[in-house]
Amino acid sequence: MKQVILLHNPNAGDEDHFKSDLIQAIENEGYRCTYFSIKKDEHWKEQLARADLAVVAGGDGTVRKVVKELVQRGPLNKRITLALLPMGTANNLSKALLLDKEANFDSHIRAWKCSKRQRFDVGMLEYDSISNFFIESVGYGLFPTLIQKMDMADIGPLETTEEQLQLAQEELYQIILTAEAHRYTIHADSKSYEENYLLLEVMNIPSIGPNLMLAPASQIDDGYLDVVMITEKERDAFALHIKKIIDQEKTSFDFQTLRAKKINIQSANKNIHIDDRNVSIANDLLTITVQEHILNFLK
Repeated sequence: MKQVILLHNPNAGDEDHFKSDLIQAIENEGYRCTYFSIKKDEHWKEQLARADLAVVAGGDGTVRKVVKELVQRGPLNKRITLALLPMGTANNLSKALLLDKEANFDSHIRAWKCSKRQRFDVGMLEYDSISNFFIESVGYGLFPTLIQKMDMADIGPLETTEEQLQLAQEELYQIILTAEAHRYTIHADSKSYEENYLLLEVMNIPSIGPNLMLAPASQIDDGYLDVVMITEKERDAFALHIKKIIDQEKTSFDFQTLRAKKINIQSANKNIHIDDRNVSIANDLLTITVQEHILNFLK
């Protein structure tokens, strides 16, 4: 009988009821299950190595907390397979794994026995003598501003994740209209670029933020990262693209994209985001590489 460690990020008021439902559904499929509320209890880190499967019930931020622990342990430790029960707002990582976020958790759990393991690359960062990682994206410009705006937004009156995503899209549209473009020098493998960009994103998965598809050709296990660039000259066209998404109209945008294994970025703009968190760096140099097949997910 396989041992499952269930790592749950509960919303206010739902923990006890949802905890018992999740455990029951997992045990009904023949697994042993140990539960941890990832908000309240750090002891899950000590139990990871004993599990055959780590189940993350939450959003992209919750997944990052678990991945951080696995990345810090290094490649010589036991490689634990992750399974996701998508319960966040955007769930971009689940989308990259082609998981149906509309399916109930019982359906996801029943599918584990016939699911395949999907290898997953992780992006690595060096800045200010600090090493860090990302599983979704790292970037400059529009999205650090959007994250800051959404952190301050009152989402209490919003009843659904769709309403929250639309609010983020509307905020992004307003940011695009007035955002300052910055100068960047980019060295991506053997190629170099220098331009004023509104948006500069290094993507490990296809979508970002409010389910915005920036790098549709991005592969999660190919050993490459996708660098997406939007110039100041493309401001109006990109704003129109986002407006059509908000209005649910058919639209497309020809993103300038390059693929690379190692990227160096220099800029006077020192505000970046790493996945869903903003970071201010002291130096003007960011070095980004990719480590192949660090993680295994059930898909």
